[in-house]
Amino acid sequence: QASPPSASRRSVGGPICPASGLRQDRGQPNIFPGGGGMARRGGVHVLLGMLCSVEWAAASTASSEPLPEPPELGDLPWDEMAAAVRAGRVPPVLWPEVVHHQEEETSVQGWPGWRPKVATQWSADLIYNANFMGINLKGGLGRYIYDGPGKRYRMTYNVTSDYFTANNTMQQDQLSSAYGGSSSTNMTMGSGHDNEICMPFPFPYRDMFSWVKLSLYKGHKVVGGDPCKIWSLPHLPGVGISISMCLGADHVPREMNMTFSSSKFSGGNSMRLSNVKIGAPEEEEFQPSWGCAHNYPAKPCADKRTSPLDVYRIWGLPEPLELRNRNTGDVLGDLAFVCTQGSGAAYRSKLITHWKVNVSRAFGQYALCNYNGTGNACMGHPDMLRRVGRRSGQMQGEGKLMGQCSKNDDVGSQYSFPEQAMCPPGVHPGARHGCAWGGAVPVRTVQASCIMEDRGLLEACKHEIGHAPFVHAARIWEAAFASEDPTQGGCPEAPTSQGSLLVI
Repeated sequence: QASPPSASRRSVGGPICPASGLRQDRGQPNIFPGGGGMARRGGVHVLLGMLCSVEWAAASTASSEPLPEPPELGDLPWDEMAAAVRAGRVPPVLWPEVVHHQEEETSVQGWPGWRPKVATQWSADLIYNANFMGINLKGGLGRYIYDGPGKRYRMTYNVTSDYFTANNTMQQDQLSSAYGGSSSTNMTMGSGHDNEICMPFPFPYRDMFSWVKLSLYKGHKVVGGDPCKIWSLPHLPGVGISISMCLGADHVPREMNMTFSSSKFSGGNSMRLSNVKIGAPEEEEFQPSWGCAHNYPAKPCADKRTSPLDVYRIWGLPEPLELRNRNTGDVLGDLAFVCTQGSGAAYRSKLITHWKVNVSRAFGQYALCNYNGTGNACMGHPDMLRRVGRRSGQMQGEGKLMGQCSKNDDVGSQYSFPEQAMCPPGVHPGARHGCAWGGAVPVRTVQASCIMEDRGLLEACKHEIGHAPFVHAARIWEAAFASEDPTQGGCPEAPTSQGSLLVI
C-alpha cells in the first residue's frame, strides 16, 4: 500500500490545519473534521503547545479602548477567515505566526496589554467534547502530545456520539506535522489492523497557538484543581469564531474552548488537559498509525459486479448539475447529512437531485470532493480516485473500515465520484474498461425547502436522532421524489439552468 504524506517520520515538524470527516463538497466546510472537520465531513480539531523557560508575565487587565482594525495585525489571514464564513466553510483556526519576537511583555502592533507564552514541549491526558453540525461528540478520553520545536502534535481519543444510536464509541487519531518542507495531517478513524482508515489532509502548516499573542486577559479560575489564567481572542466582526484558553503557571493550557458559526453551520469544541508532563516527547509517540503506514488507500471491495445506483445530492445554482468530483448519498446516507446540516438557512434555498448511475461495486476509499476556487476536485491518492468511493453515513455505523464494503443498513452510504473514474460515453463500468462509473442521469430535482419544511423532514429528523435507521424521515424523502402530488407527499419539479444541465 502507498503511504500518505508522513506526518511522523523524524526530521518532521509541527501541526497543521484540522481534519473533517465532514463532507467537503458543495463549497462548504466536515467534520470533520474536526474536523473533523467531522463531513459528510468529519470534524475540526484544535489544541495547544508547551515548555518555555521564560518567566510567566503578570497579565494586565485588557484595555477598554477600541482595538485596531484586524488588517493591521501582520500575517493573520483575516480576509481568509471572513471569506470562509461568508462561503459557509469552516474558518481556519490554526494561524501562522503573527509576530516574531519572543517577549511576553509586549503589545502587538498597537494591541494593548501583556501576552501569554505557551510551553513548547509537553504531553497530557485529554478530555474532548464537541458539537459539529448537529452531531455531539462527548466524553472523549485520550492523550495529547505537543512538540513545538519539532512542529508536530498528536491527539488520540475514544469519543461517544448519540447521533445514530446511544453511546456509539469511535476512536480518532490526529497526527499533524510539517515534514520535508511540506505539511500534512493524518486522521485515522477506527482501531485495529482490520478497521483503520487513514485520511491525509495536505494543508499548510499553522502554528496552533500563535493566536495567543493577540489574546486579552479575562481573569482566572481553577480547572481540575489547577489554577489557571483565562486568555481570549477578542471578538472580530465577520470572522465568526471565538477561542479562549486557561493557561497554567507552567505555561501549559488546562482548558481550551472554540466556537464558530455561519449561515450553514455552527459548532465548537472543548478540551481539558490534566496530568501534564513537561519535556520532549519520545520518538515512538509520533509513529504513524497502522492504517496510515500499511492501509492507505484502503484496498477496494472484492465485489466485481456492476449495478445501477440511486444517489441524491443537495446543490444550488449556478453550480452545474453533474456528478463529476461530487459527494452524494443514498436515501439514508443523504439523510445523515441533511438531518444535521439541513437546519441551516443556506441549505433550505438549495435544490436536491435524485440521480441514477451505473457503478462498479469494487468500491474504493471515500474521497472528499470540494470546490477548490476554480472547480470541484476530489482529494486523495491516485488509486482512490480511480474508483467510486464509499463510506457509512457520517463515518459511523456498524460496518468495518467506515462502511466501505458493508451494507450500512443502519446509517446509509455516502459516495464519491472522482472524474478520474468516470467512463467515456457508452462504456460500461468495470475493471476491463478501466473505469468505475458512468451513464449518470438526473431523475428528478426538487426544492430542498419542499422536503425539509413543507413535507416535515426536519421535524421527523428531530424525533429520530439517536434511533437509527431514520425510517420515518426516509419515507418522507422517498415520497417527495416519487411524484409531484402533494396529497401523496410529492414535491413539484424544480427548474434547473438548462445551460448548465449536463447528462453524463
